[in-house]
Amino acid sequence: MPERSLPHDAAKTEPVPETSSRRRDRCEAALRLHGEGQPTTEIARRLGASRNAARRWIRAGQFMPYRRAPGPSRLDRYISVVEARWQDGQRNATVLHRELCAQGFTGGYDIIRRWAARQRSGVPARPPSARIPSTRCITRWLTGDPAVLSPEERAFTEALCKAAPRLKRAAEDVRVFADLLHQDDPAGLTPWLEAAATELGGFVTGLRQDEDAMRAAIAEPWSNGQVEGQVNRPKLIKRSMYGRAKFDLLRQRVLHAA
Repeated sequence: MPERSLPHDAAKTEPVPETSSRRRDRCEAALRLHGEGQPTTEIARRLGASRNAARRWIRAGQFMPYRRAPGPSRLDRYISVVEARWQDGQRNATVLHRELCAQGFTGGYDIIRRWAARQRSGVPARPPSARIPSTRCITRWLTGDPAVLSPEERAFTEALCKAAPRLKRAAEDVRVFADLLHQDDPAGLTPWLEAAATELGGFVTGLRQDEDAMRAAIAEPWSNGQVEGQVNRPKLIKRSMYGRAKFDLLRQRVLHAA
């Protein structure tokens, strides 16, 4: 995979970390092995990675670098000034940058340009003291029932979906799939698989590999939850005993716990 070209200054001051390069190589190797038909467990064993990491690489379908949560911006101290000038009608990012520099602003032009682009698109800027929600929270907000969200959570998700329309479509596909599971009617599975293949390609591919079981899970009232629970209980007890329990002692602990 060719490296993405960087501006001349950025190439000098921000070299690609060695750890990121290693992650890229392992991700590409995982995707290559997956294309050869290797199972996730074997891919993880060959690369010396965890199964969860190998599963994330395969689901993404491409190398996804880690993203650090944004820290304080140099614009935070001058946000009231630039907002006032914006309200006055000054929409030229170059002029705004020049005026702020005259007042002591040391940031680059791109900071102002991106801020102006967010203002034009209607996406609210992040307040200086705002806490960045976790990925798990954002996922729950996007795929859950919008009616149970607080006004702040609803405003955040609406702004996020406006900035990323594909994310909005993916979240809608997930909610439709959840409704499909509760309808006990597998007839809607095929249309959903075709419609969701664009935004949820990896997930749809996994479902198609075992589509018959997926249809049975929708239509049948049976669940293996009880079996999984009974299997997990002795495993949990054995882990609490540091894996040293033989069958006779393990049996006593299981009966006692019951």
